[in-house]
Amino acid sequence: MARIALLYSDTGGGHRTAAEAIAQALQELRGDAHTVILANGVDWLPAPFNRGDRTYAAAMRHAPILHRINYRLSDSALVRKVSGRLGMALDGRRATDFVRGLDADVIVSCQPHFNAFAPRALRRIGPRAAGRTRYVHVITDLQHLHAFHFALHADLLIAPTGEARIEVMRQGVPPQRVTVAGYPIFPDFAERLKGGPAARAALDLDAARSTVLLMGGGEGMGDLRAVVGALDAARLPIQLVVVCGRNDTLRLDLEALATHTTLRALGFVDNVPELMGASDIIITKAGTGTLCEALAAGAPIILYDAVPGQEDGNRDYVLARDAVAWCPGGERVAAQVRAWLDDPAARGRAAAAAAAEARPDAAMDIARSVLALIDG
Repeated sequence: MARIALLYSDTGGGHRTAAEAIAQALQELRGDAHTVILANGVDWLPAPFNRGDRTYAAAMRHAPILHRINYRLSDSALVRKVSGRLGMALDGRRATDFVRGLDADVIVSCQPHFNAFAPRALRRIGPRAAGRTRYVHVITDLQHLHAFHFALHADLLIAPTGEARIEVMRQGVPPQRVTVAGYPIFPDFAERLKGGPAARAALDLDAARSTVLLMGGGEGMGDLRAVVGALDAARLPIQLVVVCGRNDTLRLDLEALATHTTLRALGFVDNVPELMGASDIIITKAGTGTLCEALAAGAPIILYDAVPGQEDGNRDYVLARDAVAWCPGGERVAAQVRAWLDDPAARGRAAAAAAAEARPDAAMDIARSVLALIDG
């Protein structure tokens, strides 16, 4: 029996969801043949990376410009190398103890910051650990990758797109150590994706009314207030479901904001497939996890925002393939929703374009690649 450790962070919701999706796929493929560990390893990283979960949420809600600046300044191979060497030299004991405690045959990183430290921790533990433990990184952006994604010493890098694979190989990683599998969503996503009036009724929604789902990511990011306000002012014949993630203040504000539209504001949810299946249109920012789930749902998709730097590549990737409508600003979102409601044929074409870019089996393919490292 092997031990597989899946590392994530709670910087948004996508890294944790990716790890959980891979864990589900490993369970489906091998059952209890191996021990699978899910671990948020951020607290064990050298400072200041060990504060990532807390500072990310605060910055995205109150000062997104700070996140933008930090993202740009850290996006270089030099910063990745210096951060790894200096961080482990000055404050690497937690990371080393954490990796030693995992006692894993394979460590799978679903967050790029681990790449600067976990491989160094393995080497610090000694030749036995470094030789026994395989290190895998799952890239969680579709293209225009941040420098910390380039885990040059990983045994395997798993890219979501061919474009991402090319970027990795340009950094000097041999082609045989980079594979393309897609971004991992839950293997049972399609099974849970029920559409039509029955799906809406199961969620206690009006079964006969057009349903629009608005997603704000794990932290309720983007200007959701402006989008809800514009949709409400347009007086569209819809019911609006808004997922606000961990942002409870936003959820309460939105419940009081809508006066002309039936609105249900939700917090952090675990029934995204059911919500997407019940929806006629999905509005989201360009976070990889929600975006790839929306593609798999085969619904028309409106992107209303993209976190600068971090999500620009995702937006550009799907726009180049006509898989989404890019509508920054509430008024443009409302106009696009109205256009699709008035033209079912156009809405159908948008749904088909989205579905064509989906990779619903990505988690299973990633799990197979991880198991292949164990099986030799």
